[in-house]
Amino acid sequence: MTSKKISSRLQLRKKPQQERSIQRLDAIMEAAVDLIAMHGVADLKMTDIAARAGVPIGSLYQFFPEKAAIIRAFHDRHTAIVQERAELAFPDVKSTDQAIEMLSKLFDEFYQLYRADRTYLPVWMAGMTDRDFQELNLAHLERLTDIIYGALKHLVADNHQSAFRLRVHMVLYLSGALARFAMVRDEVSAQEYLAEWKSMGARTLFEFND
Repeated sequence: MTSKKISSRLQLRKKPQQERSIQRLDAIMEAAVDLIAMHGVADLKMTDIAARAGVPIGSLYQFFPEKAAIIRAFHDRHTAIVQERAELAFPDVKSTDQAIEMLSKLFDEFYQLYRADRTYLPVWMAGMTDRDFQELNLAHLERLTDIIYGALKHLVADNHQSAFRLRVHMVLYLSGALARFAMVRDEVSAQEYLAEWKSMGARTLFEFND
């Protein structure tokens, strides 16, 4: 499926310019947050969102062509925050130990961010079976990989660069999967899994046999 088809199906129909339109869009998004938190994505209905937001259904469709576009809006919020924070996480890395410490802190930050967000897990799960969202998630993973790899590649010998980028990609993917696994467990158990992963995952990035 082409990116053009993805954008036409999922993108915001219009960007609000006037204060009234901005407030209306904010109300729509807040209503969607509440409904997703209460009922999940599968039972989310455009009519329910409009009613809870106190806007005419026509106004809702002015912004979003279908429910999937609202889910895309949440997806974009999540990925933008993650990418922005990752870009700021490694200002001046001098050693692999420092990199591992920074990666561990970043992982903790992302986990707490996800756990506090009432829409993150339902939105991610909704996208699991949607091809458009699968492509969006893959694009996000590639971008995040580029950010982390770009910040840390100077710590790795030239002959290991290809393998290092591959490892960054895999560790990021597995970190996301583990964070989502931890989110559905009690916090004590979650922290045990997270601690083990931080000990294992980050260190494997830099262990090469020369």
